Amino acid sequence: NQNFSAVNNEKITEAYVGINGEANLDFLNIPLTIPEVTLPYIRLTTPQVKDISLWEKTGLKGFLKTTKQSFDLSVKAQYKKNKDMHSISVPLDAFYALINHNIHSFNRHFEKVRNKALYFFNKSYNEAKTTFDKYKVEKSLNEQPKTFQIPGYTIPVINIEVSPFTMEMLPYSYVIPKEISTPSITIPGSGIYVPSYTLVLPFLELPALHVPRNLLEFSLPELKGLSTPNKILIPAMGNITYDFSFKSSVITLNTNVGLYNQSDIVAHFLTSSSSVINALQYKLEGTSSVTRKRGLKLATALSLSNNRFVAGSHDSTISFTKKNVDASVTTTARVHIPILRMNFKQELNGNTKSKPTVSSSIELKYNFNSPKLYSTAMGAVDHKLSLESLTSYFSIESSTKGDVKGSVLSREYSGIIASEASTYLNSKGTRSSVKLQGASKVDGIW
Repeated sequence: NQNFSAVNNEKITEAYVGINGEANLDFLNIPLTIPEVTLPYIRLTTPQVKDISLWEKTGLKGFLKTTKQSFDLSVKAQYKKNKDMHSISVPLDAFYALINHNIHSFNRHFEKVRNKALYFFNKSYNEAKTTFDKYKVEKSLNEQPKTFQIPGYTIPVINIEVSPFTMEMLPYSYVIPKEISTPSITIPGSGIYVPSYTLVLPFLELPALHVPRNLLEFSLPELKGLSTPNKILIPAMGNITYDFSFKSSVITLNTNVGLYNQSDIVAHFLTSSSSVINALQYKLEGTSSVTRKRGLKLATALSLSNNRFVAGSHDSTISFTKKNVDASVTTTARVHIPILRMNFKQELNGNTKSKPTVSSSIELKYNFNSPKLYSTAMGAVDHKLSLESLTSYFSIESSTKGDVKGSVLSREYSGIIASEASTYLNSKGTRSSVKLQGASKVDGIW
């Protein structure tokens, strides 16, 4: 069975997926028989396996209880929209002012080029018109019009008679005719007769050119921003959540993740499980936040619990102000398994209040016991480090302590080690010291 849905409106955007079903594992109860098999090349023969039940032999019967299994899966993602807006200023007024300033400068050059171009074109046209009119008059007075006459003829076969026709040319041109007389056409015996026509063509003359006064006033337009927005609005980030759930007869798993934008930005996740198998039970939770009040502060917390074998936590904080930087980190871990128990702790601190300082400490305790190996070990390790610094000097100190006690094959042993080191440096000189101590003991040897 499946279920899908999606929602998008002014407040939220959401998607959901749900799936549930059943599985039948009865086939694992069918007895399985595997004959002897001889492996090639190595000639090794595997023994015969007869009437074996995978349901019982693999241990599935112990924690699944029944072969009828069902599961339920659901996933949901949601984005809750934020009504707040972030405003980004855009200096469009200054942009328009810059364009208009450049257009005014370009417009002055445009007017000069426009006036010169119109004056040159008008002058050249008038000179060409005067020269052409003078040429027509001189040719008309000195030369008589020429007339071309084509004699009449008869088209054979079809017996069509075409009368003579004439073409009078202009005295100043041998290409453009002044007057054309078309021939008359007669078809004997049919009574068809097309008379002659005289066509008078107009003289080619250049008209007088008048440049309109409005053309002299032509200029480039001005740009003006009318009610143009000077800012861009971007919606603020909303809240994002994600939920995951899986349920079956073996394990139940839940996960929730969220990113929230309110007075602070907070990210949170939580995942947990419950199962018939102890090793699969756990709860893991984490939170990270960014605070912007009186500076910038980033805090992170992580924890692992509800597990039989492993547990731990982590906390870290770093803050920035105008006068100081402060940071701290704390990590703890615990491991409890049948042969090993271990506790770990680490701390790191630093700030710049009066002077830059950094301090670190690490603690480790363990207890190892393995009856099968006839071995035990128990001990601890402690390490510390401190650092100070100014423009006038630099100092660092370190110390380590460790001890161990146990046995190997029923032979007891023990040991201890300690070390100290320090360094001091300034403009006048350097001072350093190192101290190391150690001791060990093994029964029957030393």
